[in-house]
Amino acid sequence: LISQRQELDQKHALLQTALKILDEREKEILYDRKLIDEPKTLEELSQKYKISRERVRQIENRAFEKVQKAMLENIKTKPFITH
Repeated sequence: LISQRQELDQKHALLQTALKILDEREKEILYDRKLIDEPKTLEELSQKYKISRERVRQIENRAFEKVQKAMLENIKTKPFITH
């Protein structure tokens, strides 16, 4: 149980580090679309930011790719400690 908790903490820290590379709008869009229990729609976010739904989708995808890349790079430099 402790090693599972440690692994979860490591993954959370890895995600938080990766999210730091995003600008504020990317972070908010990614959070609102992927990281909350009831994700916001493209329409809701397009109205909030006064951009098209397609542009919201593009920003979301780009932000997700940036986070994935950052997490993979961090894993290479700091492998998970497992027991």
